[in-house]
Amino acid sequence: MKPLYLRMKAFGSYLHETEIDFTKLGEHPLFLITGATGGGKTTILDAMCFALYCKATGGRRSWAGMRSLAAAREDETLVEFRFAYRGNTYKWLRSLQEYYSKRTDSFRSKEEHECYRMLADGSWELLCSGAESRVREQAEQLLGLTCEQFSQVVVLPQGDFLKLLLSNSREKAALLQTLFATQKWERLTQQMRARAAALKTQAGENDAARQSVLTREEVQDLQALTEKCTALEQTYLQLQKQCAQANCRQEQCNRAYDLAAKTAAAYDLWKACEAARAAAEERAEKTEAQNRQAQAALPQAQTLLREAAQSREQAAALTGALEAARKLDGLHKQLAVKKQQMAGARQQLAKAEQTRQEAQARWEKGMALSEEWNRQAAQLPQISAAIEAELRANAAAAVAADLQEDRPCPVCGALHHPHPAAPSAQLERLRAKQAETMKAAETLQKARAKLKLLEQQREQARQSAEQLRTHLMELQNDIAADEATEKAVSEQMRGKATLAELEEAVRALRKKTNALEQQAAKLQHTAAEMQSQSAAAAEGQKKARADLEEARKKYALALETYRAQPDAPQDTKRPDENVARQQRAEAQAASAQLAEQAGRAAAGLQSAKQSCQQLAALQEQGTSLQQQYEAASRLSDLLSGKTRQRVPIQQFVLGIMLEDILTSANGFFADLSSGRYRLLRKTAPAGGNAIGGLDLAVLDAASGGERDVGTLSGGELFLASLSLAFGLSDVVQAYSGAVRLDALFIDEGFGSLDQETLDTAMGALLRLQESGRTVGIISHVTELQAVIKKQLLVDRLPDGTSCVKIMMG
Repeated sequence: MKPLYLRMKAFGSYLHETEIDFTKLGEHPLFLITGATGGGKTTILDAMCFALYCKATGGRRSWAGMRSLAAAREDETLVEFRFAYRGNTYKWLRSLQEYYSKRTDSFRSKEEHECYRMLADGSWELLCSGAESRVREQAEQLLGLTCEQFSQVVVLPQGDFLKLLLSNSREKAALLQTLFATQKWERLTQQMRARAAALKTQAGENDAARQSVLTREEVQDLQALTEKCTALEQTYLQLQKQCAQANCRQEQCNRAYDLAAKTAAAYDLWKACEAARAAAEERAEKTEAQNRQAQAALPQAQTLLREAAQSREQAAALTGALEAARKLDGLHKQLAVKKQQMAGARQQLAKAEQTRQEAQARWEKGMALSEEWNRQAAQLPQISAAIEAELRANAAAAVAADLQEDRPCPVCGALHHPHPAAPSAQLERLRAKQAETMKAAETLQKARAKLKLLEQQREQARQSAEQLRTHLMELQNDIAADEATEKAVSEQMRGKATLAELEEAVRALRKKTNALEQQAAKLQHTAAEMQSQSAAAAEGQKKARADLEEARKKYALALETYRAQPDAPQDTKRPDENVARQQRAEAQAASAQLAEQAGRAAAGLQSAKQSCQQLAALQEQGTSLQQQYEAASRLSDLLSGKTRQRVPIQQFVLGIMLEDILTSANGFFADLSSGRYRLLRKTAPAGGNAIGGLDLAVLDAASGGERDVGTLSGGELFLASLSLAFGLSDVVQAYSGAVRLDALFIDEGFGSLDQETLDTAMGALLRLQESGRTVGIISHVTELQAVIKKQLLVDRLPDGTSCVKIMMG
């Protein structure tokens, strides 16, 4: 990769847009990036790396760390980098712009990430755009380097390589681990160490679990537990046999109790049926005697019914007279009410007639007044005509009659009228007559409305009087008819008892009839009831005899079955079920006790068998865990460097990488030291607890032996570290798939060199340039400014920001 063009804006200390055209420095230049300390020399390299990976060199800073602090909020941060690689030209562009969002009422950021390839006609072909990660992955795929690897092979900070040269194995491992990202070997070591610790813990848990099983079963080992299982199984089998015998005894006792209880119940039932039969026979005899007595009383009931029929006929004979007496009494009462109503109706008629006459008088008076007012209103046209004639005869008086103060006169327009013309006496009389006539006309209109109301009242009074006359006539007719009926009924009742006497006689006859009928019904009901009870008693006697016979047979069968048992007493009639119950309870208790013992034995046997299986599995697992632990522990010790050589796996891998670096670096170091020095890796085991494998020594051809790198002079150490940096750059490129980087930047480290060593270093850099590489040196050393004519001069603008000028010497 060869840089061609760089453009920055609001990036780091470069607030204003700054362009660097590397092609002006030549094809493969050796140039110096110089300027005051902190002016922004390294920012140029950060911009190249940021354009490719969106991170500064070393992957340490992103947008927030690289945006210029002096930039305004609306200023765009931009970096564009063009470079040549394997015959093609590429462009990487990244920008950040803040804008105000009205929707969220806040500032938001907009990022753009793009990469292009130049076509043959000079136009740009878009390779990728959009997400930052996509454009970064495109750079990694093209160059074969990550951001960290790019920083290692393009930018060589001499201070870090001097540390690498002089540090011990442990410190050197930390530096190389950062450079080559070999943390995976450390993670592998930690994982294996954790695996060994976990297996050790599992093995300990396994031992604890085995000991817990042995303690629970109260044995010493698996063999003792097996013997315990055998003994428990024998005990369980013996208890099972005893349980079978107890169950058989319990079944016999259950049967004996059931038969004894059944026989005793049959005996008790037989005796109860004998008592029930005797009671039924006694009840049948008693009810039969009562039935005969009740049947003998039935003729008396017939006599009572005949007497009741005679009383009913007598009551019926008096019913007609009673109805007539009641009708006559009702007529008396009805006539009294109607006569009272007629008296009231006459009073209402007199009042209604008076109201009608008063309404007629008011109507007639209203008619007379209305005719008078109508006559006066008829004179109004004549009076009005006379007034018009009088006004025409006296026009000034007519105008004066309508004048009002502060209103203009219709003739002269004056607002004040001090001397209006006086009207004539005739006009005054006519106007008074006109007012009186108009008032009569108005009163006539009201009188007509009131007269209409009086007409309605007169008609209502007439109708009311007419209705009352009709009602009074109807009452008179009703009273005459009722008086005629009363006279006829009175003729019929002449010489007969009164209404009270008739009602008392009928009531006495009906009472006698009901009493006779009730006595007859009671006799009949008693006869029927006793006949039914007698039949039921006879049926009950028959059933009691049948139940007694059935109970006797059941008892005989139950007694025979009971006596058929072995050892059953043959002379007893009723077995004692309480004794059998006690024997059954004892058998049940014995069986339950043996069953409980057998259950505990079975549970103990099952637990022992499970413990035996568990212990066997734990022993097998423990053996496997111990084997795994021993293997993991050996591998963990090997990876951790707990061996005779005391070289952990990470140091071993880094040692191989360091060998490759030293091989490449010695080519430069031999050239820079005129063949005198060569760097070597110490392979002897480290003493004490120190970790070895990465310690360096220097082979001095002048003395013919090895010596520590710390014995080199300051200039020699610089040449050694510079050689180590060149070697590292070549090795990283080789590890990254033969990546070819045509540019190399060396950051500082020249300030402490004497003139001879500086000349030697410059000679090496010139030879590196002649091999086809672009070499940039970042330094503020004055001597280099005199030697290297092509320069990128970083300077300050008046506002304190940075700018770059290309100096060609």
